[in-house]
Amino acid sequence: MLLSLKCTTRTLVPRLHRFTSKIAVDVEPAVVTGLEQATIKPRKHPGVVKPNHVELPKQLSDTLKRIVGDHPVKKVIHDGQQLNSYIKSRHPPPSHEEIENKKRIIIDEVNAKMPLDRLATLSEEEATRWKRKRELEINKRLAQRLYAWRRIEYGTYEAIVYAVARGAQEYAVMKRVLTELAQRDEQFRPRSFFDFGSGVGTGMWVASELWRDQIFEYYNVDRSREMNEISELILRDGHENKQIPLRNVYYRQFLPAIETKYDLVIISHTLFEMADQEQRQEVLLNLWRKCDGYMVIAEEGTRRGSELVNEARRFLLEQDDEGHTLAPCPHDVACPRLKDLADRTPCNFPISYAPLRLGSDSMADRHTSLYSYAILKKGPPSDSSRSWPRIVRPTLVRSKHAICRVCTEKGNLQEVIFTKSKHGKSAYSCAKVSRWGDRLPMALGQPQVKPGSTESTLDDLA
Repeated sequence: MLLSLKCTTRTLVPRLHRFTSKIAVDVEPAVVTGLEQATIKPRKHPGVVKPNHVELPKQLSDTLKRIVGDHPVKKVIHDGQQLNSYIKSRHPPPSHEEIENKKRIIIDEVNAKMPLDRLATLSEEEATRWKRKRELEINKRLAQRLYAWRRIEYGTYEAIVYAVARGAQEYAVMKRVLTELAQRDEQFRPRSFFDFGSGVGTGMWVASELWRDQIFEYYNVDRSREMNEISELILRDGHENKQIPLRNVYYRQFLPAIETKYDLVIISHTLFEMADQEQRQEVLLNLWRKCDGYMVIAEEGTRRGSELVNEARRFLLEQDDEGHTLAPCPHDVACPRLKDLADRTPCNFPISYAPLRLGSDSMADRHTSLYSYAILKKGPPSDSSRSWPRIVRPTLVRSKHAICRVCTEKGNLQEVIFTKSKHGKSAYSCAKVSRWGDRLPMALGQPQVKPGSTESTLDDLA
């Protein structure tokens, strides 16, 4: 759908028009030829992002079970579930502006209940007690309404719980994201890897699978010494005296001061741990200066996680005129999800994964995680397919037509109703098999508003 805004005197209300299927599409000639000659199957068109389902390699799965050691399995599972729930519900620390805005609202509420005019009728001692009571009421309400952010501290046990509860999920996210990077840029051969907030090493696990022969240095930074120790133990297959199979693996607790450049820089599931926007921007700028190729940012696929990823993306693109977004956005403008004040839908994508099974626990064989991410590249765009629209919600396949909700190269959310008769067999066959997160290998023309069409709700794109 095309997004337009209609301003009123009271609020900002989004208008979304439902378009007819009369939208011209121009499928990539190579894709059309491949489909016609049966050298490409529709389910394997070049816009498909893989993998759709991820399982931990058996060696990693066995190692994660091994590091549990003598800890009670039921307790580890229970604590892991609590940790997961907490991480998914997290907010970043409230900004100074947010605190002041809420405080002003609360002061107005307290003034209605405890008007300042009453001071004139009180003695000096009574006025002092009344002011103190009033201040306590303001602070109490403020504490109730502000998110009580705190940094998560990881000791040895907490790091083990994190590895067991989050390892499979974060591995799946990084496998999907870095595999897309490898598919989009087949010439990318990173020689160095840098992971800030490396945790138990999920980013390194995936990078070493994709580019083991090319990467000669893995640099991991995590403020928790115990987390670094668990990450190293996992590389040793859970045996302290076993040799690490990767070349030149380094662990640090703080960002190095030296200005060494790295081909691949990752910051994953870490932005929530920073105390304020100033610290986030300082770290991001430091990492961007270290980046000499691609930088990957990933977070939970919640509204807040999506906001942090896009805040980081916008900040870094403003620092470098030649930097650009490779994925998921086919553009470098503001995210259409987040610039719409009335739409609380996050910009996120799903990944199916097999959770780690400990003992005889009754976990399902498949879980789905939602994540938000951005892949940024130093230098001007070189990918000719960068403008392909990205599917941002599940494709709706109906009788003789398929409905795709996409983000376009103009930075708009658009709904396209594909039919074989109006768009051709190639476009229709690609659209109906594409999933949430895939790209459509085609260019979209300008949509046409159906005469007399009614406005549709914002939920149509949710």
